[in-house]
Amino acid sequence: MLYSNFAPEMENQEREIIAGSVELFLKYGIRSITMDDVARELTISKKTLYKYVSNKADLVDRSVKLAFRGIHQAIDDVRAHSTNAIDEIFDIDEAVNETIRQKHPAIEFQLAKYYPKTWKWLESNQHRIVFEHTKENLLKGMEQGLYRSDLNAEYIAHVYFGRFMGMRMDNVFPESICENPEFLHQSLIYHVRGIASANGLEYLEQKLQREIETTQTI
Repeated sequence: MLYSNFAPEMENQEREIIAGSVELFLKYGIRSITMDDVARELTISKKTLYKYVSNKADLVDRSVKLAFRGIHQAIDDVRAHSTNAIDEIFDIDEAVNETIRQKHPAIEFQLAKYYPKTWKWLESNQHRIVFEHTKENLLKGMEQGLYRSDLNAEYIAHVYFGRFMGMRMDNVFPESICENPEFLHQSLIYHVRGIASANGLEYLEQKLQREIETTQTI
């Protein structure tokens, strides 16, 4: 993901610094990257770096918010081009999971421990975005006849968010499992089977069969 695409209001150099920092933090973690490392990796002076950020906490905060904006935009792009609720939720899940696969395994722990203010902001906004998009997807699927008409969209959206957060807790799922793309995919299939109508289940089975056939031809 090119994070520099998601901050058009910034100056060019400022945008490249924040976007470059996102990539460094995702790859190496937050704790191990110093301001000297950032300046060296981005081939800028520390004076230039401190022209745009006041300290590492400020850089981490702005990097997290830019990364979050990128994920949010990826979700919006999926929703803008999707007409089918089941396809939409699979495509959104894939967009989010692609980011998860790219991140350093300890980044969330480090963020929560060393930058609690930024972590609190991220948690709050994750809940808002995941909840809102899930609820809207549920209502869309119910209207299309792909999800059961007796669902309480608000309750199910909270359950889905619980799944989303649970996969980030190592006391719930081992890291080796929750970072596995197949586990993430199977957990989504489990979710959709639980909410799908008869028509939705038929569509889901056709979709999964197409996936199998595509995999076999690769």
